[in-house]
Amino acid sequence: MTIGRARLVAMLLVAGLAGWPAEAFAQPTLPSPDGAVNDFASLLTDDDEARLTALVEAVERETTAEIAVATVPTLDGFTVEDYANQLFAAWGVGQQGKDNGVLILVAPNEREMRIEVGYGLEAVLPDGLAGQIIRETFLPAFRANDYPRGIVEGTERVAAIVRRNQPLTDAERQALAAAEASSRTDPKLAYVLVPFLSIFVIIGTVFAGAGARVRAGFPMAFGTFFAGLPLAMAALTDIPIAFWILLGVAIVFLVVGWRVGGRAGFRGSLRGTSGSGKSGWVWGGGSGSSSSGSSRSSGSSGSFGGGRSGGGGASGRW
Repeated sequence: MTIGRARLVAMLLVAGLAGWPAEAFAQPTLPSPDGAVNDFASLLTDDDEARLTALVEAVERETTAEIAVATVPTLDGFTVEDYANQLFAAWGVGQQGKDNGVLILVAPNEREMRIEVGYGLEAVLPDGLAGQIIRETFLPAFRANDYPRGIVEGTERVAAIVRRNQPLTDAERQALAAAEASSRTDPKLAYVLVPFLSIFVIIGTVFAGAGARVRAGFPMAFGTFFAGLPLAMAALTDIPIAFWILLGVAIVFLVVGWRVGGRAGFRGSLRGTSGSGKSGWVWGGGSGSSSSGSSRSSGSSGSFGGGRSGGGGASGRW
């Protein structure tokens, strides 16, 4: 490489690093562990800590797996995933060589938590199962501001799975993945989705109903497409109620369209002048062939063993 090219590469490298976010090189201020249960955010009573400590120590004696519980007052501006991963690595949760550690991290001020899982336990506690435990055990208690109950019961559930040490089957993994995907849909979305899509359903079904009444192909085809598309979109979402509400709207306004089509003034407009004198089906949609065509065109580390984590686990927010 010539000096000129080397200088160019160095300049590009420096420019790239200068534009890189400072957070990429920053490190959170990580606390040092004092045993397996560390309540830095002061959420637990002394009895809760003693109960959890006895539990995780029993799990380690029986299985050699290490479970760490940590509550922190702040994530230092980091995501809960990054913080948990770095805390797991700094503490070395799990036995070295087995990587059989689990970190349960709770950050009440950011209202976030994570279960970080070591390499050696990913088959026993995969991401989907960790997410299920968070959704079903931790978060309901946290939303009720009952942090001790959520942490204790959630940790007990994790401990039971680690003790059992049974890898999940493919069918169990698929079921967990489906449940996790469904849980990601915000139920509040229905309040926005239904009113928006109902506009298209109403317009479409009125056209379709009126077109069927006057036997005009274009209004009926246009209306069916215009109403069918949002109905299909609602059916493909993870909000079943949205589809059924829109279907009900479609039925009501299909009837409205049928009644509108019975009015004399609308019959001529929908069938067009070329079909006004005919009794059978016509294409319709305008006052003649040219206007019909126009209408079509416009419609469209610490006391732990030194284990490692590969980033597996799950996070939760409340």
